[in-house]
Amino acid sequence: MKISYKWLREYVNTKVRPNLLAHWLTMAGHEVSSVKQKAGDFIFDIDVTPNRPDCLSHLGIAREISAITDKPFKAPRKKRLRTQGQKQDFRIIRDDENGCPFYTARVLRGVKVGPSPLWLVRRLNAVGLQSINNVVDITNFVLFETGQPLHVFDMDRLSGDEIIIRPAKIDEQLVTIDGTQRTLNPGVIVIGDRHKVYAIAGIIGGADSAISPSTKNVLLESACFDPVRIRRSSLALGLSTDSSYRFERGADSHNTIYASDRAACLMKDIAKAHVGAFFSSGKQASVRAKIILRVAYLNKILGTAIRPAQARQILVRLGYKAQGGCILEVSAPSYRQDTWREADLIEEVARIYGYERIAAVAPSIVITSPDDNTRDLAAKHDMAKDALMANGFNEVISYSLIGRDMIKDMPWDEDDCITVKNPQSKEQEIMRPSLIPGIIKTAAYNISRQLYDVRLFELSHAYVRAQNNYLEENRLAIALYLKPRIEKKTAPEDSFFRLKGVILCLMDTLGVKEFKFENTMSQLFDEHYCMAAISGSLILGCFGRLRGNIARAYGITGAVYAGEINFDQVCALAQPRRGYKPLPRFPYACRDISFAVSTSVEYQQIAALARRIGGPIVENIELLNEYRGKQIEQGYRGLAIRIVFRSREKTLTEEEINSADASIRTGIKASFGVILR
Repeated sequence: MKISYKWLREYVNTKVRPNLLAHWLTMAGHEVSSVKQKAGDFIFDIDVTPNRPDCLSHLGIAREISAITDKPFKAPRKKRLRTQGQKQDFRIIRDDENGCPFYTARVLRGVKVGPSPLWLVRRLNAVGLQSINNVVDITNFVLFETGQPLHVFDMDRLSGDEIIIRPAKIDEQLVTIDGTQRTLNPGVIVIGDRHKVYAIAGIIGGADSAISPSTKNVLLESACFDPVRIRRSSLALGLSTDSSYRFERGADSHNTIYASDRAACLMKDIAKAHVGAFFSSGKQASVRAKIILRVAYLNKILGTAIRPAQARQILVRLGYKAQGGCILEVSAPSYRQDTWREADLIEEVARIYGYERIAAVAPSIVITSPDDNTRDLAAKHDMAKDALMANGFNEVISYSLIGRDMIKDMPWDEDDCITVKNPQSKEQEIMRPSLIPGIIKTAAYNISRQLYDVRLFELSHAYVRAQNNYLEENRLAIALYLKPRIEKKTAPEDSFFRLKGVILCLMDTLGVKEFKFENTMSQLFDEHYCMAAISGSLILGCFGRLRGNIARAYGITGAVYAGEINFDQVCALAQPRRGYKPLPRFPYACRDISFAVSTSVEYQQIAALARRIGGPIVENIELLNEYRGKQIEQGYRGLAIRIVFRSREKTLTEEEINSADASIRTGIKASFGVILR
């Protein structure tokens, strides 16, 4: 982005040499890639980072220079605008409120379109723009001054007394001011009325409503558009403009009215416009909560001795409101959307204070040499957490000490738990025998705050007593909750199978080979929705739908699905390293089999028999669906499976596939008494 040195000095009276000022800006986080002399001026080419849209303007950079040099910042004075003429009826209709949170329009009448004054032409030339006419030049000047894009319409070319902001229709056409006919889609936000489109919001205007030498009345637009929508529209159209470049990085909604006022004042002075009525629709962004900055913590992080007054002064110079002494209460200005936590404020103080003033001190490094087992276990922990987070689960950390009330309705006897002799409180009387109580309590906390979808996991230690020994085991607990009204829209077992799928994904990630699920019974889980994860004769863990009385004891209504796995046992079986497997060379063929079978027969039994009968050409067996209803007699369920056949050595013939398919159908019918459908 090009910035004029002379233009900057209108807002901050600095006498620092341009090259030195460029260095200071770079050190403060605004890299100046070049400084070029042009017509008695110096032009900075600044690479503004995407999180700082406020610096895509001369006022934004001037504010930074004011903070760096400790010189006063002087924004243009806002003049009072008196409406001239009769106020007309005009409406702004935002059919796309998410795409346009805030929109303003101002009427300017009796405009005299003509050449711009020399000072305005020079300002625009300095940043690489050519003068068009005084009205358009003023909007470009305000854009580069304030960072707020503006647009002007020839009001007499609009067909009604309203402006509509809406998504474009499918294949809607618009000839833009560059003479190009563009085809739009519903993802693009447009500005128009009930009859036609006049502009692509936040990107470019249309030719039909453009300012011409005959224009007398102008409608001045200053708005705020959704950055994501503008970015996608710009990419889809293959069109990037000065306006879209700023909108897609996030415009300050509190700057819209100021920029409109500034442009109206200039049009009044330069184009002899009569300022008319002002209209707005929507809301500006709400004020954000205050941020606490601990000056002692700031100095600890930076290794400095910055005084509270000095830190406060730096923040105030940057436009923040700061109160307090050693602990500052800071309010970020509306144009600093990237500041929302204490670490951001520390960075602000550091860059203005000067990184070169922070002493270079070698950090204290404690070198440890973990053994292979420790490294292997840590790697498997990370893999498990990554797999769960990839499935949408959030990690929680709960207390190792819990109260007796947390296991009151659960299948753990107090006598079998490890108790604390001198507990700090009733909530810290025993060492947790399981992670289930803690994760259910955390789920209940979130549910009570009306969260619709709760997915949690905890990987930590549980403490059990085995005869006279005390054991510390790594456990993995998982909890899943859907709001009752969401759960009712799907089959009641959907969440149960979702949880089962997450555990299956976890085992696959860790490379646990010999592994299966079996129905089981537990005092924790509903008898109809309870399964054990088994490897050989070893029970790795259990999961299911939490019994209703236990859920109610935690204040939860609706179905909660949870489970716990002995992670030490899983790690002992895990073989996460995978070898290379070449892609198949020959095509596959599928056959679907639909049948009714007794509910006492498990799907795994059927799949195992099909694999055994089909032999090596059976590559995969997938359960497509299960049905229980009026069309299936009581005691039976309808299953549909898909069998994938493929040979590693050749292309299978139709006869080979049909023969294997027929053998499988005959086999499952004879073994399980299925009724083929």
